[in-house]
Amino acid sequence: MQTFKELIAITDFSKVWQKYIVHYSNKKDRLEKFSMLYEKLKLTLPADNKTNMYIYINVFQEEIDSESIFINEFDEDDDSLFFDVSGKDDEWTGYSIVSSKFNEWLGYYINKKSLDTMSSESFIAHCLWEMTFYYGYDDTVAK
Repeated sequence: MQTFKELIAITDFSKVWQKYIVHYSNKKDRLEKFSMLYEKLKLTLPADNKTNMYIYINVFQEEIDSESIFINEFDEDDDSLFFDVSGKDDEWTGYSIVSSKFNEWLGYYINKKSLDTMSSESFIAHCLWEMTFYYGYDDTVAK
């Protein structure tokens, strides 16, 4: 079972950034902050994954009547899609993991089915968005 830390360790940040700006183009000015965070994550020890948490990503497409439709097959570079990053534990209960500390994220396993639907770079890009939504770039500072 591959962890998020292992995936980050083998994935080039510049390629992650290329995928990131496809969906979060309004954040282009944050390249330096994300680059520094990525390097920090590479050096951070992962926490023990005591509940066998898996990171998974669901993909949705918004229809004309504003209803979101879950889709299995998609082009990861389609900027009209929405990506929902969540976690499931050993009892396969779903959770928001947005408030997880960065070292906890690093210890989480990767849901293979989610990773099979997109590149590693895209998977990491959506996780970075979710990770920084709650804490920003430093999870030791409370908001």
